[in-house]
Amino acid sequence: INNASFYLIISAAQNNWLLEFEPVSLQYDIQSSIGRSASSMLSGKSVSAMLKAAAYEVKQLINYDRIMIYKFLDDGHGEVVAEEKEDHLEPFFGLHYPASDIPKQARELYKLNLTRLIADVNTEDSYITTFKQNQPLDLTDGCLRAVSPIHIQYLKNMGVYSSFSISLISHGELWGLIACHNYSSKFIDYKAREGSKLIGQILSSALEYRQQEEDTAIVKQFKDTVASLAEYLNRDKYLLDALTGHSKTILNITAASGAAILFEGELKTLGSVPSEDDIFELIAWIKKSTDESIYYTHRLPEIFHQSKKYKQVASGILACTISKDADEMIIWFKPEQINTVNWAGNPEKSAAVEDNGLLSLSPRKSFEIWAEVVNNTSEKWMPEEISSSLRLKEIIITHINKKANEIRLLNDKLQAAYEELDTFSYTISHDLRTPLTSIKTYSELLMRNDKIDETGRKMLGRVLAS
Repeated sequence: INNASFYLIISAAQNNWLLEFEPVSLQYDIQSSIGRSASSMLSGKSVSAMLKAAAYEVKQLINYDRIMIYKFLDDGHGEVVAEEKEDHLEPFFGLHYPASDIPKQARELYKLNLTRLIADVNTEDSYITTFKQNQPLDLTDGCLRAVSPIHIQYLKNMGVYSSFSISLISHGELWGLIACHNYSSKFIDYKAREGSKLIGQILSSALEYRQQEEDTAIVKQFKDTVASLAEYLNRDKYLLDALTGHSKTILNITAASGAAILFEGELKTLGSVPSEDDIFELIAWIKKSTDESIYYTHRLPEIFHQSKKYKQVASGILACTISKDADEMIIWFKPEQINTVNWAGNPEKSAAVEDNGLLSLSPRKSFEIWAEVVNNTSEKWMPEEISSSLRLKEIIITHINKKANEIRLLNDKLQAAYEELDTFSYTISHDLRTPLTSIKTYSELLMRNDKIDETGRKMLGRVLAS
């Protein structure tokens, strides 16, 4: 157009097509850079090394001042888990940001738009005139769509002039973002943005694979221990000895620091555990609190206040019920982990007071490190640990049922032996009764014979008396 080169970016807008024109500004072949970046990024041996390499490669590609890998945690808040920056900037690595900084609706958009560029926070938005009056134009997939003024003000409060984000998707959900900040306005060429998107997609796939690799190693370790315990159960006479008396025990099927098992009224413990009285009190509380066969928490003192006295060894528990009727149970314990969470400013969302006295949503203005001490919690239970406890439960129940069947078969054999003995006794009794009757009758006849002397009569009397 007018001897200038433009990219034509076409996207769907409901029943229409959206055509966007961007000037071509890239002066080098980006394809070779993308290939090299992907290769370097995937060379990381662990998830953390791969994230660090990804931040470095994105910085090389777009040359922004700060590149952060931002991971969403279970409760929705985020943590900076990798960072590349200019040397004069203060580090954000390890900082936490409240969930309200990126609201749920914004996260849904990040799943649809894998990249988002704000080249200059001071640029004024432009109105759009469409040929359909009074009908809004769908700009969901548009590259030039303006963002929320609250987000613009948020960036200004941080001193950021340009922002670029790349979505990281794992198992269909938003795992995190590659968040890029520049402290002066800076436009990123469309091809560079697409190259960055490709890096994000490669990283997303690699995250799933690498995390699965690490999980598989943990699962194998736990499975091997459960298999060993199954062998011990088949070999040993007593269940408690099999599960607690060898080099591999119930403690080794999780990453817990202590374990206790109550079976047939006997309690056995391993590692760091509360006192016996406290364990029995805890078992009673678990039985009363849940009907589930598996119960776990990483913040027991906040739920069961009596446990605060032994939170140093049992801030987290994983309980597996073997038999509800007999109060038979295995409990694993994790100790308290006192953590200091460094927030980028007070995590409480601020609200501005309008002239009419009402509160309105406004972005945070302070990003100074705000430390929060988190106690009464342990390391969280991994899904692999919960699965491992379920596998052990199945093996124990199978073993108990097998023993019960063996006892039933033994009882059946004893019953059969008793019946045979009864039959034998009846036969002996019947076979002896006939000749004894004849002897008695004959003895009675002899007693009537006057020729029998006194000695003979005494002997016949004894026969008849018996």
